[in-house]
Amino acid sequence: MSGSESVTPGSLIDLLRQRIIGAISTATAPGKWRVVVADRPALKIVSSVLQMHSVLEQNVVTIQLITRNRQPYPDMDAVYILVPCADSISRVIDDFRVDSRTGELQHRKYARAHLFFTGALSDTLLAHLRSSPAARYIKAVAELYIEYNPIESRVFLTTPSEQPFYALYSPHALNLVSRDLDAAADRLLSVIVSLGIRPYIRYYRPLSSAPYEALEPSLMSGYGTATACPRIAESMAALIQQKLNNYYSHESNTNNSTKRPETLTPSVVIVLDRSVDLYSPLLHEFTYQALVHDLIDLDGGNTYTYTLESTDGQSQGAEAELSEQKDPIWKQLRHWNISEVSQTLADKFEKLLKDNFGMQAAKQV
Repeated sequence: MSGSESVTPGSLIDLLRQRIIGAISTATAPGKWRVVVADRPALKIVSSVLQMHSVLEQNVVTIQLITRNRQPYPDMDAVYILVPCADSISRVIDDFRVDSRTGELQHRKYARAHLFFTGALSDTLLAHLRSSPAARYIKAVAELYIEYNPIESRVFLTTPSEQPFYALYSPHALNLVSRDLDAAADRLLSVIVSLGIRPYIRYYRPLSSAPYEALEPSLMSGYGTATACPRIAESMAALIQQKLNNYYSHESNTNNSTKRPETLTPSVVIVLDRSVDLYSPLLHEFTYQALVHDLIDLDGGNTYTYTLESTDGQSQGAEAELSEQKDPIWKQLRHWNISEVSQTLADKFEKLLKDNFGMQAAKQV
């Protein structure tokens, strides 16, 4: 860890950083230079917890986007960080192109490939990789399980789509429910694997509830006819358990004794959906964090852009990132009540003036 980044040890942010840095730094021999290649979703995950220089410090020459025309480095190994999808697999294979008639190597972007996927790679895609001409150049294949967004040390998002609330609860979006539940379950699996726990899964079922199949006929005719709440938490819990079972089975087949269920820390995961508390979204919080999001337009949800004016009257743009890694005051005060924050900031400012003679003189002028 370097620069101005500060991460709480053992936090979700720290765990995600460790998994990514560990993959990059151990892929090749110590001291050997390498190239990192990522697709856009994977790069977004990496950049959410790591600055560019933190990646380059791992003997990385450059970070390349797999969808762009890239400069070849035929004498260096490439560390790929990709989502497990057909498009990314096809692009990896294309980086090691072979003449279909002669079987001879026609084009090679890198010396060898070390493939790391953000989630579980399907057997179909793995078989496609193994049977491709690129297989002889693939040194390693591993699944990182990093498909989640840790926005704070103990808070993460598993957002499966742009409008998950609509997809899960609207009677007009029943065709989207399975897709969003499956995507969210994949992301929750990543969190569970990153934490290294063996969870007992418990879920909430509303008193008036029904499976989606039973709800569909009434819901299709409009909101007014629906009398039961869909079992979202129950469906999610079943999906998580299914994916956990598949993960444990896969790890057992690879003889990875450190990831067997019996070696992991027992824990309880409680799955709730919004029907357990309908009032919180309608209430307004009086915290510093809520105030900032109410009154300020933040780029990407955490970056404030403003204009500074120098002593000679020149204006220049500036940015402030509200991040617990970079802003210790934000980390300390974000969940405090507004009145407490106001007094604390005033006290801190007065102390800064008292400790800095130059600022006292500027204030008097």
